[in-house]
Amino acid sequence: MKPKTFVITALAAVVSSIAAVVVYTTHNQWDQGRIAGEKLVPALASGEAEVRSLVISHEGEAITLESNTDGQWTIKERGGYPADPDKVRSLLVKLAQAELIEAKTRMPDRHALLELEDPTAEGAKSRSLKIMDGSGKVVADLIIGKRHWEAFGTGKSGTYVRKAGDAQTWLANVELNLFARIRSWIEPKIFDTESNNIQWLAVHIPGEEPLRIEREAGGDAKAKFVGFPEDAKLKDASAADGILRAAAYIDADDVRKLDSPPSGDVNIVSFATKDGLEVTLWLRKDGDDYWLSLAATGDGDAKEIAEKITRQTKGWEYKISSSKAGSLLKRRADLIESS
Repeated sequence: MKPKTFVITALAAVVSSIAAVVVYTTHNQWDQGRIAGEKLVPALASGEAEVRSLVISHEGEAITLESNTDGQWTIKERGGYPADPDKVRSLLVKLAQAELIEAKTRMPDRHALLELEDPTAEGAKSRSLKIMDGSGKVVADLIIGKRHWEAFGTGKSGTYVRKAGDAQTWLANVELNLFARIRSWIEPKIFDTESNNIQWLAVHIPGEEPLRIEREAGGDAKAKFVGFPEDAKLKDASAADGILRAAAYIDADDVRKLDSPPSGDVNIVSFATKDGLEVTLWLRKDGDDYWLSLAATGDGDAKEIAEKITRQTKGWEYKISSSKAGSLLKRRADLIESS
């Protein structure tokens, strides 16, 4: 290569490199005054802001968590049903501790790679989080993206974030796993006991013969169906235990106000435990969903448990999974082999 040609080629390479640096800097520069280690929500970290509500939006759904005058957190969209205080407290602590550790892209067309696109866009995976004080002033308006697993070492994940209206994206040093699902913000457990603690159980389905299960006396305390024909052969020898297990743990995916007692085409499951607690479940189908309400009574040691269940569940109806409903609402035809 001639010397003149070499010089021209070298100069062209230098100019190309400088142009690339300029383009990169233009699209990836940090905001003026922004440095790694800055708090994600400074007002929350310093204690200056008194957070009174949180609005989480995701995939077209929104949930509003509100703090009342007694400091109790409730869900606005569910008529003030209590939110799990531990879950809300955990989120607030993480937000107060969160720091912006590493600047990422500020190119809008690359936001979706970090799940930080406009949360209102069709198909967006990003989550919107608005934090407000008692006067309704917005303390922070954030967009929460996907997690970066073990970004800061084993068991220490981070989350990609950006502030609404700001193209700059960041990796924060906390794990923020937000969803606009009711189950994510309530205590989903409605009832819990050991299945071998259930002494008897009855299932009443409109138009069907009732089912009854009783636990035998003795050390093995086996559960069996009562009132079946002597020659009946069960499809599943453990079917009775399966129904008892389903009744022993009831959890909810959603909740809504129950303005009046269930009526009409309602299924009823009732059972009693060895310690004297009696529980009645009313299950009804609404579209493709099953909704459950319950009542509990008891004497002696069971009285306190019954009162606790009543305080939590009175006036509310809970959405349960179809699989849970199917495990509870068994018909004889589901259980006995046809001859």
